Amino acid sequence: MKNRILLAAVLQLFLVLNGCSSDSGNNDSEKTVELQKGEIKADFNVFYRAEDFVIDKDDNVFFIGQTPNEKDYAIKFQKIDKNGNLTLLKGINNYDFSPSRLAVAPTGDFLLIAFNNQNGTDKIFRFENNFTELNPFYTMKPISSPYANKIRLISICNNNDDTYFVYDYNNRQMKRFVAGLKTDVFVAGSEKNEIKDGTGLNAGFSNVDKIISQNNVLYLIDNLHSGGTSTVVSSNIRKLEYVDNQWKVTTLSSTTNADNFYNDIAFDAKGDLYVSIWGKGIYKLNLLDNTLSLFADAELKIFVGEKKLMYSSTVDFKFISGFKFKRNDMYLLESTTVIKISDYQSKLDAATK
Repeated sequence: MKNRILLAAVLQLFLVLNGCSSDSGNNDSEKTVELQKGEIKADFNVFYRAEDFVIDKDDNVFFIGQTPNEKDYAIKFQKIDKNGNLTLLKGINNYDFSPSRLAVAPTGDFLLIAFNNQNGTDKIFRFENNFTELNPFYTMKPISSPYANKIRLISICNNNDDTYFVYDYNNRQMKRFVAGLKTDVFVAGSEKNEIKDGTGLNAGFSNVDKIISQNNVLYLIDNLHSGGTSTVVSSNIRKLEYVDNQWKVTTLSSTTNADNFYNDIAFDAKGDLYVSIWGKGIYKLNLLDNTLSLFADAELKIFVGEKKLMYSSTVDFKFISGFKFKRNDMYLLESTTVIKISDYQSKLDAATK
């Protein structure tokens, strides 16, 4: 009789504990909840330090960045698929490859420049053998001038064909690399540290940190610094186009506020140009009159998946490191996060209005 009473007590305790467990699974914080103002749903939100990223034809994101808190590699080249799954493609135990800039070729090859790599600032590298190797792909031709410095590439852009535009910071020159012919040619640059509109040798550049291509016209972010400091004297959006058999440089928009410099540019699917201004947000640049209009400057809470979990992260459009558009999707880069937001326009409208 005593054994039956003890068994009943144990069974009752089990049912009570199991009931408590079931109730906790129905916590309101885990239910599917309609997002409120200031909240936005992302396709993925991958927490990782990224320095640059590109998107391939299959909508996979490829990025490179340091891993200071991990013991396996100093730098990692990684892939995020459409479902947000992270895959390590290549680990690099050499901090000279940080920071790096990436470009993806029409063939699917991934190219890289590393402007702090003392032995390779004049080289374009390529990931090979299914990402197991990172090898020099091309070495830029040395400049013939007796006063020329060693070439130091700091930015690269695929021109949507077999050519790439690169900027040589040490010699203040823009060049074009023709991959199929394994050669490079001079485009523009006076070799002086200046912001000067003009053609060919008469055009002056300073620090061309970003280059994008649209319909064979290049758009640049060119920041002029004060001496050898990081203080921005002027931040400029500039256009580089081939006109009358020569390359012409025109400044479209400038700011002299050292705290609000341009730090990225991108075209959307409709062909509109957007620029991010550090500390202010993302703006649309009207190419007809070069005026700026605000697109996004909110700080939003990010949720991923069908449920609003108890934890979340935020994205502040005033302080993003980079962004890209592809069709109806928007990709954002923060210092420690890579974010994808599909159907971004309607989601931003719902979150901010």
